[in-house]
Amino acid sequence: MPRSGTTWLARLLASGLRTALPGREPMNPRGRQYALSGTLPGWVRLTQPTVQQVRILRRAYAGINPWTYSRYGHRQWIAGLPNIRCIVKDPFAMLSIPAIQRVTGARAVLVYRHPGAALASYRRMGWTPDTEELVPIISQFIAKYGPTDGVVLPRDGQDDVSALAWFWSALYGMALRDTSPEAVDVVSHRDVAIGGDAAARRLFQALELTWTSATQQLIHPSGVRAANEQALHNLHRDPAVVADAWRDHFASRDVQRLDEETAAVREALEQRSLRVSERPAP
Repeated sequence: MPRSGTTWLARLLASGLRTALPGREPMNPRGRQYALSGTLPGWVRLTQPTVQQVRILRRAYAGINPWTYSRYGHRQWIAGLPNIRCIVKDPFAMLSIPAIQRVTGARAVLVYRHPGAALASYRRMGWTPDTEELVPIISQFIAKYGPTDGVVLPRDGQDDVSALAWFWSALYGMALRDTSPEAVDVVSHRDVAIGGDAAARRLFQALELTWTSATQQLIHPSGVRAANEQALHNLHRDPAVVADAWRDHFASRDVQRLDEETAAVREALEQRSLRVSERPAP
C-alpha cells in the first residue's frame, strides 16, 4: 500500500549484489507518473492485461524501459543487463499480483505497516484514501468471491481514521485473497526495520540476495538528520526509529480504533509474513 515503506524496502533490496532499482512505479496513475504508458485511469485490478499492457509490463520488469527510471532508483542504468536482478517497487500493483507474475515471472514481495503509519503519512502529505476508485473494484470482487475479511464497501460519514482503516483492510484483504503463500512473500516493515542486521540478513537469504556494505549502511545510516515534513520520502532516517515514530502523532483511542477495525486483516498478514525478526509486536 502507498506509504507503507515500499521505497525504503525496495532500496534495501536493491543494495544487494548485482541488483538495480529503476525507481518509478509502473502502475502509478497519479500526476505525471507512468500509469502503464497512460493506459490506467486510477486504481485497477488487472486480470487480463491488454497486449500493449503485457508488452509494457515485461519491459518495465526487465528494467529496460527508461520511462520507469526516477531519482528514487538505484543503479538504474544496469537494470536491464544480464545477471542483474531488477527490483520494481509499485504499491499500485498490489491488486494485480497474479496477472503481473503471469506475464513477467516476477517474484512478489508484499510489504505492510500498521495502518496508523500509513494514516500519519497520509495526513502529512494531505492525502485521502481513494474511495471512489476503489468502490467499483470492491463491488466486483465481492460479486465474484463473496464475503472476505476486510473487503467491504465503505460506510457513510467515515472520519479519516475509519476511512484509512477501511482502505488499508480492503487493499490487503484483496491482495491476500488473490495470492497464496507460495506466490508472494509477505514482509512486515517493522520486523525488518526494528530487527536490524539479523532481520535484514534473514530477508536477504529468503529472497536469495547477497548482502553488501551498502546494505549495512541502509540498516545503520550515518549522519541521520531530522525528517523534512514537506518531503515525499525521508530515506536518511534511522529505520528502527521510523518503525514506531507514527505513534507519537495519535491519541491512544485512535490507535485502538485502527487496531479494532483492521484486526482480521492484520492477523492474516502476520500469519503469512516471513519470520525475519524475533521481536514481538508492540
